[in-house]
Amino acid sequence: MHIRIDGTRAEIVDALFRLRLHFTVIGVSRAYPDRAHPHHWRIYLTTARDRK
Repeated sequence: MHIRIDGTRAEIVDALFRLRLHFTVIGVSRAYPDRAHPHHWRIYLTTARDRK
């Protein structure tokens, strides 16, 4: 699954930590600046659902 996360750096780090509790994160892109909001960034994740 591909997931896009937008927000401040702190929000992205928090979201990434929480997503890793439920998904196996296979890949993380570099942070891209958001053109519309100067202090916001976006990253892209590739994940696989954990089998529990």
